[in-house]
Parts: sequence; C-alpha cells; structure tokens
Amino acid sequence: MCDFSREVARDGKGDSMISIAEHPVPGTWVLDLRATTPRALPDMRAWVVRCLPDLGEGHRDDVLLAATELVANAYVHGGGARHIQLWRGVSPCAVRIEVADVSVEQPRARCSQIEDPRGRGLLVVDGVAVQWGVRREPVRGGKIVWAHIRCDGGCPEALPRVRAKRSRN
Repeated sequence: MCDFSREVARDGKGDSMISIAEHPVPGTWVLDLRATTPRALPDMRAWVVRCLPDLGEGHRDDVLLAATELVANAYVHGGGARHIQLWRGVSPCAVRIEVADVSVEQPRARCSQIEDPRGRGLLVVDGVAVQWGVRREPVRGGKIVWAHIRCDGGCPEALPRVRAKRSRN
C-alpha cells in the first residue's frame, strides 16, 4: 500500500487528506512518458480510456480533463513528463491520477487575464478534483502532481473479477 501521508493537499476544505490508499485498489496502471512530447497527449487520453473502460461518462470526462492538464503542465512547466499513474478505487468509486516530471518547482494556480491563452490548467484540475497536491521525489528528483477524482454516481460500485481460463491438455 502506498503512503500518501506526507503530501500537500489542496482541497479548499482544510487539512483533511483523502487517499485512494484508504480504498480497495483493484487497478493500477502506469504509462511511461519519458522521451515523449505534447504530441503524445491524444495517445495518453486513449490509454486512460482503455484503462478505465467502465467509468461513467461524467467521471471519465473529469479524469481525462485532469490527466490532460497535469501531463500538459509536466511538458510545459515541469521540464518534461516522466510517467502518469492511475489508481482506481471502487468503494467509493474514485480515480487518483499522478503525473511525475523532472522539475522541483512547485506548480501554482494563477489568475489569468481574459486575453491570456494559457494559465488555467490547475484551476481546471481544482474544479474537477476533490483534492490535488504535490509531493517531491527525493530519489529521482522532480515531483509528482496528483489529483483525486470521485465518481459522479454513474460508475459501477464493483469491478467484475476476471478469471484466467485454464487450458486442458
């Protein structure tokens, strides 16, 4: 089980921590993004959909929006993305997104002017996530920016178990 107790949370509701580690975690997926560019964003989004095929439409859209913003920020502001990792909890239905990059600089939400074409990514993440935050990667350097997205009610409560078929020889 992962320990998220040292993370900095940004939930706007005090210091309470919500951790996907509190829930049963039937699914964890990692996509290596080293040596990629922002042109990999459509492939990353397709990967997220393949990893989480049974999410309700609203939940899936929120997860895709947050994942896209976090990975794009890693490319533009974080010196390059390392990987994206997804955790799926089922009770309650929730997805945790973590994006690792190479920069130690902390991201910050900022107020953009109406004419600014950029600068709203973390505000978007803040809008769809129940929590988001940052933690440093002391061994590899850089940081991980994460977001916790809860289900909007359109997801199944349990994932079906898949059993491997045994071959009879």
